[in-house]
Amino acid sequence: MKLIRTNPFSLNRVSDFDEWFRHPLAGLPSLSSFINNLGEVFPGVTGDKLAVDVHEDKDNYFASFEVPGVKKEDVKIELNNGMLTVSAEKREKDGEKESSYSLTRSVSVPEIVNAEAIVAKLEDGILTVTLPKQERSKPRTITLN
Repeated sequence: MKLIRTNPFSLNRVSDFDEWFRHPLAGLPSLSSFINNLGEVFPGVTGDKLAVDVHEDKDNYFASFEVPGVKKEDVKIELNNGMLTVSAEKREKDGEKESSYSLTRSVSVPEIVNAEAIVAKLEDGILTVTLPKQERSKPRTITLN
């Protein structure tokens, strides 16, 4: 067995203390995440954007928007020039006082989406927009001869 002598404070290794001096705020959340968290408490702070989750399977793209407490008639969905825009107006009554604010979010839609077959449903405060892929863009299996 061979013993090798090492020096943990050699010039090749940066100590945690040196790293802290180089980036003292690295462990703190970024300003944008701080502002987004404020938007959950104060809706006007984030520019009134809806939270969205976009994912896909082999046949469709899905965009799920959080719209808690919003009625179906207060949601507007629009596809224009490759952009899917969802707007929701939320109205709240507090005694005789009524307040409302609107939330909007736009996501880019790939050209391979079949615009005529887009479907949307609102369930339990989640608006799910299903964007089917065109037949020619779906993956296919090719057999070897």
